[in-house]
Amino acid sequence: RVSRPALACTQLRLVCECYTAYHWLPSALRGLRASMPGLEITLALEHSAAPVAALSAGQIDIALLTTAEVPPGELLERALFGDEIVFLVSRDHPLAARAALSRRDLYEHTLLGSNPPDAEVRWFAARVFGQNPKRLPRFERMPLTEPILDMTRAGMGIGVLSEWIAGPHLLNGELVAKRLKSGPLRRPWRIAYRREVGPAVERLRPILESLAPRAPVSR
Repeated sequence: RVSRPALACTQLRLVCECYTAYHWLPSALRGLRASMPGLEITLALEHSAAPVAALSAGQIDIALLTTAEVPPGELLERALFGDEIVFLVSRDHPLAARAALSRRDLYEHTLLGSNPPDAEVRWFAARVFGQNPKRLPRFERMPLTEPILDMTRAGMGIGVLSEWIAGPHLLNGELVAKRLKSGPLRRPWRIAYRREVGPAVERLRPILESLAPRAPVSR
C-alpha cells in the first residue's frame, strides 16, 4: 500500500451553511490532522449566513452547503453526503409505538424545530407535504436546540432535527426517533470551494464523508 505524501502546509477557511454540522465538525477536524499532515482548517463562523458570497469574495476557501446556489464557472462544487432529518417523540408519546409516521400524524401534532433559512423551509415542506400544499401543520421555531428537546420530552410536539443533533439525545431512551412512512428524509450536502484549493478538497472530501455521525432510528 502506497501512502500519500503530506500536503504542503496549507491553511483553509471553512464555513457551513447550516449550523447543524457544527455539532460534529470541530471534533472531526481534530481527527483530520493525523490523516492530512500540513493542513490547517479553521472555521469561519461569521460567514455562515452568506457562505457563497464569502467564497466569491475570497473571504473563505470552502463551504458546506445544503440549499445555497453556486454561480456556474466561478466556483467548484461536489456532492458530499446527506444527513437524515428525523422526527423525535417522547418515549411515552402516543406516536412512540408507531413503526413510522404518516403525514396525518404531523398535521395532528405541533412540529418543534429550529429556525432554518427560507430555502430549507421550502425544501422540507415540498418533500414532506408535497408541492404547493393547501396548508401546513403548526410549526414552532426556536433558535436553540435545548427548548426543542425539552418540549419534545414533555410530549408537547414532534421534534424535527438533524440526526447529527438528535443522536446523543437518544441514548437514555427518553426520546425515540422516527421516520416517515414514505422513507428516510435525507438532506443533500455539497462542498463548494475556490479552484485553487481543489487538491486539498479532494483529500478532505472522503474523510468528511466517513466522519459524519449517524443516529439510530426506531423501526
